[in-house]
Amino acid sequence: MAELVKIDNLQIHYPLRSGFFNRITDYVYAVDGVSFEIEAGKTYGLIGESGSGKSTIGKAIVGLEPITAGDIAYNDISVTSARVRKNMNYNKDVQMIFQDSMSSLNPRKTIYDIIAEPLRNFTELKDDKLTERIKELLAIVGLPEQTMYQYPFQFSGGQRQRIVIARAVATNPKLIVADEPVSALDLSVQAQVLNFMKKIQREYGIAFLFISHDLGVVRHMTENIAIIHNGRFVEVGSREDIFENPQHIYTKRLLAAIPEIDIENREANREQRREIDRKFENDKSEFYDVDGRAYPLVDISETHKVALKPENLTEGAN
Repeated sequence: MAELVKIDNLQIHYPLRSGFFNRITDYVYAVDGVSFEIEAGKTYGLIGESGSGKSTIGKAIVGLEPITAGDIAYNDISVTSARVRKNMNYNKDVQMIFQDSMSSLNPRKTIYDIIAEPLRNFTELKDDKLTERIKELLAIVGLPEQTMYQYPFQFSGGQRQRIVIARAVATNPKLIVADEPVSALDLSVQAQVLNFMKKIQREYGIAFLFISHDLGVVRHMTENIAIIHNGRFVEVGSREDIFENPQHIYTKRLLAAIPEIDIENREANREQRREIDRKFENDKSEFYDVDGRAYPLVDISETHKVALKPENLTEGAN
């Protein structure tokens, strides 16, 4: 598969100001030297706790967040400049699905106008052809034609998220950044929305950057996964690398937090989680530097990278 998007040493820092003159005295390192590639038609998962920087990366890719340093390239063209993005109609090919579907839909517009907006901006469809395209998009996400004439407040959370997906795929994008697209939905509705997303990917060859804190959802949706903590990647690998052979203590801690339906071994599982928490607190220097930042990633296999202390590389890979 061809490389679609390449993120190289992405840094996004927010200044902290203090004092009478409101001078910059420090920075929040929201994203601190992140690099990865997304291939056409593939799904890349980004996992981390709240405040880890994962959503900031997604917003930077679609051009909603200015970057401090580094580069974002689309088809080998740098798109960090707003002018470049506009000239190449970048946002026709790169769309985003937000976590809160209600706030991302204009309550004063009908669903027809909401889905028509990107079509009017990036295509020449008008009148009957525009209406037919909107009907087609609603059918793709399993919603009836009369949906066009209704307003966002008339739908459930799952239905609204399907409308957001219909809007995102309207311009036949090459990449969709999905930021916690199902976290606000109950489990049965989550499954429906995720299945629609997988169906759309199969039919249209769309690449996804799937951002979530829910490891179960990411395991279901993605082939390649990155674990982010405090703005840095701590582990990157295939689905099997991350779930079957985790190496970083933070990854192990996240996996240990997944609920286990195993009553007979409940105490053993609980003790295992406690042991991982103890190791995370007591052995941080083995995985983080003196400033609390993860060490640079090192290769431990062809598909697997881990942020390990250099002298512990051999031990960590075993």
